[in-house]
Amino acid sequence: MKRVKYLLVISAILVSFNSFGQKIHLSGGLQNMHLWRGLQVADGGVLSADMNVGFIKDQLKVGLWGGTDFVGDYKEFDYYISYSIAGFTVALWDIYNYSPELTFSKNIFNYDRFTTGHFIDLSVAYDFDTKLKVPLRLSWATILAGRDLNSEGKNMYSTFVYGEYSVFRDEHWTVDVGLGGIFAFNRTDEDGNRNFYGTDLVNQISIKTTYLLKFKRFDMPIFAHALWNPDACKGYLQVGVKLFAF
Repeated sequence: MKRVKYLLVISAILVSFNSFGQKIHLSGGLQNMHLWRGLQVADGGVLSADMNVGFIKDQLKVGLWGGTDFVGDYKEFDYYISYSIAGFTVALWDIYNYSPELTFSKNIFNYDRFTTGHFIDLSVAYDFDTKLKVPLRLSWATILAGRDLNSEGKNMYSTFVYGEYSVFRDEHWTVDVGLGGIFAFNRTDEDGNRNFYGTDLVNQISIKTTYLLKFKRFDMPIFAHALWNPDACKGYLQVGVKLFAF
């Protein structure tokens, strides 16, 4: 019941943004697959959309994010709230993947930890470019609740840490390299070194090249992203474009 009230509060904020004189933002993207924290979440063409309301000069944002592939094998619908100041960003996400092949409940209001398709993710990030003019970004994300259970049915607190550095920048091009690792805080002997993302190890080595394409008054960044996952012994090449952003 508490979580239902939480969702209703978010909906009320989104609906009433005009009453507060705040800004609403909408963006959409297209890519050949969906990669997230070293994992390939969807292996076909994916359309994604983000809608959020900005408060306090856009430092505080409350929003919705969703994605789906062209054939319906991948479906995701998330809620989030984030706050950014002086290069720091703190974000809380309710991530809900209800793809047909997943065995979790497809009831969006089901938050039972043993059957839910949700998990609650808290992240903290810092962009050194904001104050120090160093093109380095560091982030830490831990799953607080939901479908991240150890062998005793308790939350595992799986964690993803990531660093990204821009090795090249000019008016049109950006080249970023990144390194990510995974572990968990609460495991039993039976779990070993298992976590939500795989096993404790580096699970993301990436190179991403972005070209800032301008079409009339719109910016449409096009990117190619090569990712290697040493933990899963897999590699991916992702390409995509941000179609619009308002």
